Amino acid sequence: MARQYYYPQSETTVLERARNYIFRKPVPDFPKTVVIETQFGCNGGCVFCQYPQLKDVLPRGRMTNDTFEKIAKECAGRDVERFILCLDNEPLLDPSLAEKFAILKKHCPEAVRNLTTNGSLLTPEKTESLIGTKLVNEVFLSINGHSKEIYEKIMALPYEKVMQNLESFCDWLRANSDIKKNLRVRVNTVKTTLVAPEIPSMTARWAAEGFEMHVIDLDNRGAQLDMQALRAEVMRPNTSCRRLFHSMVLTRDGCALLCCVDYKREVVLGNAHEQSIYEIWNGSLATQLRKEYLARDFRHLKICATCKNNNYDTVNAQL
Repeated sequence: MARQYYYPQSETTVLERARNYIFRKPVPDFPKTVVIETQFGCNGGCVFCQYPQLKDVLPRGRMTNDTFEKIAKECAGRDVERFILCLDNEPLLDPSLAEKFAILKKHCPEAVRNLTTNGSLLTPEKTESLIGTKLVNEVFLSINGHSKEIYEKIMALPYEKVMQNLESFCDWLRANSDIKKNLRVRVNTVKTTLVAPEIPSMTARWAAEGFEMHVIDLDNRGAQLDMQALRAEVMRPNTSCRRLFHSMVLTRDGCALLCCVDYKREVVLGNAHEQSIYEIWNGSLATQLRKEYLARDFRHLKICATCKNNNYDTVNAQL
């Protein structure tokens, strides 16, 4: 939550300084999570994602390994906690994905190297090349539905094929228990009225494999998402967010975005081809926007002012 953060030396009174010291934490001088879109493109069509609406608008392309390594080198020794190679993309569509994870392992070996995937391309060969080699040490599976009907209605992917891949993945983990015990696997599902009745079944199914279950609030992507398919959802203003203070989001062409929901690239903080990650994170624009957010001044933060989610207990009560 944004209220937990403050800028050192910004206090005007002793009381404010004490309050910050006790209840808040300073804005870090480097992002704790780095999100990198290694290529643009996804094979899914999730109703809660802008990708289906933007797939023919934004240019396609792939980040080169040279650019990726520049970013990794700049993150080395900076206490980055996690790298997530997913934004407007299904990571397993990138043929150079293993090379990129190897670059991260080389330069930032202590960080979590996260694979977030819809599972449609998670073949035994991909599992072996990414997880069997320990290039990936955390897997988030995007699964939205227990039944074929709900799953395909939400994700627009072939249910049987994905479930077959996931069964093979579970079999592989059982056969490689030494790797499984050190691998975090989490199932992510976005909270909607469509999937809510199936969450208990999903939880039981994946808990049996030792996987975590995580229900994510649906958000309207800063009013960038066409909510027609989700018009039954009750959305409320997202009044406090830590994304600006915690994560760096980089597109496949090196643009640093305000946050991961800015699919239309409305607020660009800099470009990794022209600046270092440190320079972008601590740049005048990024600093100004964070201070304005903390002051609840949204004149330059339209995407934040219009951001809404369904963070309420109606769905949770069904779990």
